[in-house]
Amino acid sequence: MKIKLLFSLLIASFVCFAQNQVNSFYSANGFVATAVTSATAPVQGNGGANQTWSFSGFVPLGTATYTNVAPTSTESTTYPGTNTVIVTTSVQGTTTTEGRMFTKNNAGTVSITGLNSSGITINCNGGTNGSGNATLGAFPMVYPFSNTDSVVSGTYNYGTNSGTFSGSLVTTVDAYGTLNLPDYGYTGQVTRLKTVLSVTLYVSIFPVGTASQTTYAYYDPNDSTNNFKFRSINTIVQASAAGINQNDTTYEIGNIPILAVANTTLQSVWIQNPVQGAIEINTSDNIENANISIVDMLGKTIYQIKNQTLNGTIEIPVSLTRGMYLLAIESEKGKIIRKIIKD
Repeated sequence: MKIKLLFSLLIASFVCFAQNQVNSFYSANGFVATAVTSATAPVQGNGGANQTWSFSGFVPLGTATYTNVAPTSTESTTYPGTNTVIVTTSVQGTTTTEGRMFTKNNAGTVSITGLNSSGITINCNGGTNGSGNATLGAFPMVYPFSNTDSVVSGTYNYGTNSGTFSGSLVTTVDAYGTLNLPDYGYTGQVTRLKTVLSVTLYVSIFPVGTASQTTYAYYDPNDSTNNFKFRSINTIVQASAAGINQNDTTYEIGNIPILAVANTTLQSVWIQNPVQGAIEINTSDNIENANISIVDMLGKTIYQIKNQTLNGTIEIPVSLTRGMYLLAIESEKGKIIRKIIKD
């Protein structure tokens, strides 16, 4: 009886672990995520078991498409050991950019060998035999998992600045629970992967600043595509001697990219673009108790009004500078988002 009970407990523990794991570092080829912004930063929490995360209020900015390719011969020489390159193609409005993350996958153990993105090149080639690579650990990773690589090192180029760096990468599977994305119609059980990269920047032998990047990525262990459901990346670079003081956060929705749920009444709303003077909201239907907000491309809410009745044409008394904005209308009937272009 004792042996049977112990065997049952071991099986139960294994099933629990298998349900709370991150299966792979690589998403499916062609995976498309929605880049979003928010006026209020999502509360990620400290981690742990049986958590609940509810993230809402996002405004879409564009898309990011992920593909996994083999390195070119030049890339294999520049980033030794690389066997998989994660290519990110980002589209926001009429602007398209590409980023390349170079990785080494050795029997499931994944290391980052380098990064080439807009204005930034990082080569984790410090030390010998790949010892400077930023190693995450072996996948699948099961909660609670933790790995610290304290010998990350190499070279960097950031704009007109270049030098060497050294520091650490801490990888944890630090939480699991329920993720709610009400604007995108998603609720599911997820496991969270957290990475924290912290390095000191040098020019010659002199430290000139620091850089850190903290990533939270939420995965459904039962999703065979291994596409994240939500991800946030916070990057901080401080190098006063070079005039660098950067603190940026990006958010991505990896679920079905729909702009909330709207019925035919809200879909009747239209806005004349480009906007010359005042913003005119037009609708052929009667929409009551509508909340209206306008957000710029940095996620800042520049206009907000509540409990409005829309019927015909109304003017929004806000002066905009040249650029693109997003106007959101929300009522008990749903929510829509319309793009505004100001000449």
